[in-house]
Formats: sequence, C-alpha cells, structure tokens
Amino acid sequence: MHKKMIQSGWGFCALVASITFLLAVGLAGCKREAAQATGSEKVYRIAFASFGPDPAADVAIKGYIDGLRGEGIEEGKNLVVLRRHGSGEIAQLPAMMQSLEAQGLDLIIPMSTPGLAAAFGAVKRTPMVFVYTYDPLGAGAGKSFEEHLPHVTGVASFPPIEGTIDLIFQLFPNVRKVGTIYNASEANSVKAVGVARELFKAKGVTLEEISIAGTGEVFMGAQALVARSPDVVWVTGDNTVLQALEGVIKPVAGAKLPLILNDPEFVDRGALAGVGIGWHESGMAAGKMAARVLRGESPAGIPIVSLSQRNVVLNHAVAAKLGVVFPPDLVKEVGAGAPVSSK
Repeated sequence: MHKKMIQSGWGFCALVASITFLLAVGLAGCKREAAQATGSEKVYRIAFASFGPDPAADVAIKGYIDGLRGEGIEEGKNLVVLRRHGSGEIAQLPAMMQSLEAQGLDLIIPMSTPGLAAAFGAVKRTPMVFVYTYDPLGAGAGKSFEEHLPHVTGVASFPPIEGTIDLIFQLFPNVRKVGTIYNASEANSVKAVGVARELFKAKGVTLEEISIAGTGEVFMGAQALVARSPDVVWVTGDNTVLQALEGVIKPVAGAKLPLILNDPEFVDRGALAGVGIGWHESGMAAGKMAARVLRGESPAGIPIVSLSQRNVVLNHAVAAKLGVVFPPDLVKEVGAGAPVSSK
C-alpha cells in the first residue's frame, strides 16, 4: 500500500510537471507572438492640434495620415492618433499645446498659423511637423524655410491671392470695391490681406477692411462691412471668421452680395466660389516628412516646404440666385466633380 501511494505520488508529480511544462511552453509562445505583433516595431503616438472644428483641417489630417501610411506608419498597427482643437478661440491654444507637451508624445502636429505660434511658446521637447499653415515664419518658426527652430519643420501653404483676384475680375469685371473681414491677431490673415491690398490697389480697387477680435464679433463685423456697400465680399483663410462663417453668410446673402472664399471646403455653406489650396496634397507631403522625424531624423535638418495646389469650387445654386453665369472655361477648369450646390 505504501508503495502504491508512492507510485501514485510520483504520478501526480509527473502530471503537475507536465502541466507546468505545457503552460511554460504556451506562455513562451504567447510572448513570442506578442513580440512579433508589437514587439520589435515601435508604436508611435502623435497628436493633431487644430484651431477648431474645421472641414478643411479634416482634409489636411486625412492627407497627413495617408502620407504616414505610405511610409509604413499606419493607425491601428503602429500608430496611435490623438485629435485636439482649441474650440475656435486663440486664447485656448496655449493650454492645449501645454497639455499635449506633457503627454510625452512622439510628435505634435500644430495646425493653423495661430496654433503654430502657440506651440512655440509651449512645446519645447516634442518634435513638431506642422501642416494647414499659411505663414510659419510669421508664427515664429525661424528666419527662413531653411533656418528654423531645431525641433520643428513642416509644410507651409499660402493661398493663391492673385488667382483669387483674377477670379473676382473674371466674374465681375466692373468691381471697384471689395470688402473683407479678419482677425488682426492672426499673422496668416494679416499677411494675406496685406498681399491682397497691394494687388487690389494696383487694379484701382478699394479694399474695405473690418477687423474683429473673436468669433463673437463676426456677425456684427459682417453687418458693418455690408453697410459699406462693397461689390464683392472676400474672406481669406482666417480661422476666427471661418469658425463663425454663418455670421458672414447671413448679412452678405441678405444684401445679395457675392462671397468669395480662399477655403473651398466652406463654399457649400453659401459662398459663390472658393479659390484655395488642395489640403490633402499638403497633408500627404507633411505626413511623409513626419515619418522621417518619427524614425529618428532631426527636424532641424529638414527644410520647411512650400506647397499650394490650386483648388477651385463653384456654387451653382448661389450663382443662380445672384444671376451670375460662370464662364465656360472656368467651369471646364473646375471639372464635373467639383461644383457644389448650396444647402
């Protein structure tokens, strides 16, 4: 009996040893599979930091992510993407940038010129590859596209101001007064309006300017602008105004004035036309630059790139209300897919 108990004990020990061995083998296998799935390749954490909810910014973000994917960095595999915005107010941007800096991310993507300016005050350690920005030098990026702050680079995209003015004259040859509204705290808008002012002046056109300080002033500013009786209203890519664009559209439409934008993504809200930037292309270019930085290349050695692909959108429903006929060559340039109807 004692012998049987001993044999039984040895059998039990053998069984336990076998189970332990199998568990060890299984655990080792799981560890190997986890290492193969995650393991040798880093998972990157990046954050898009935009001015506010913005369909044009969304296009740039999509392009950026497509650019990263083309370089083998893909959301859901080896990329985690955060999306943050400053609710359309400049005053909220510094705190947002500080919060992102504290998270130990691999990359921060400031979007808009005010966003980039806020990032320079708050982000000191995390590399940045910006996009959706008119004027990076005006934001404080550096002396030139080649000589810039060591932890930042990106893609600058200035709007086609001269092409916008050409479109205005193409549609309204007798125009003598153009009105615009913008936030003078945005370096991007100051630069765009400054360029337009000189070009309009050379053509004998007066540029009536209304400056506002926040989204809450847009509607009253637009009313004041309409009261000056412009022939056309033009809005460049001013982030503050775009966040409250309906405040411009309502008085402009009420006065039966044409509205021309530098942001084609907003044309369907009630503008006549938009002459702007292909933000997807700008985003893709920035995404490819970002891949280089994520893999260890210093932004200091990567020059800022200027890229602006012309993008024109026409709103035929608004044209019909205003009695405007788009020239056939303009319609041909836009193509069949781009014209929109206003909601």
